[in-house]
Amino acid sequence: MAAVVLAATRLLRGSGSWGCSRLRFGPPAYRRFSSGGAYPNIPLSSPLPGVPKPVFATVDGQEKFETKVTTLDNGLRVASQNKFGQFCTVGILINSGSRYEAKYLSGIAHFLEKLAFSSTARFDSKDEILLTLEKHGGICDCQTSRDTTMYAVSADSKGLDTVVALLADVVLQPRLTGVDPSRWRLRWAWT
Repeated sequence: MAAVVLAATRLLRGSGSWGCSRLRFGPPAYRRFSSGGAYPNIPLSSPLPGVPKPVFATVDGQEKFETKVTTLDNGLRVASQNKFGQFCTVGILINSGSRYEAKYLSGIAHFLEKLAFSSTARFDSKDEILLTLEKHGGICDCQTSRDTTMYAVSADSKGLDTVVALLADVVLQPRLTGVDPSRWRLRWAWT
């Protein structure tokens, strides 16, 4: 062990016998910037001298990435952004999480998260759901936090109608019949 440490030390110092000349970083390039010695009095809000100004992409003639929140007549809030690409993401956030669980029966939100996208009234299995998503290059996700459960689908914009219908079916008409809780408990130990 001591021989390995000694060899590594020699290699880093540049005195190794492996045919490599000075592998460590030289003082002019590395140490000058790591301690701030080269630009000691320039605040972080100012550009560095000699470094070109970054150019950011802009979208002409369209609104930039503003999120609009609209409240429908039934109280549903919809957050939306303009899309600027081939793919889109649609998500549903529900005020439901571990915060709303009873003490004696905790873990229900996480249990339902694991069952998400498994089967619905329209889709008999998780495989059918995933095949429908794959036709549109899509993926699905479900996450729970202390006070929110989120269902999301990302897919090609051309399949937006299909994946929105799938997402609505997953949230509004899940089929949980025939679920064996002990089978899922074993899976939780590995996730």
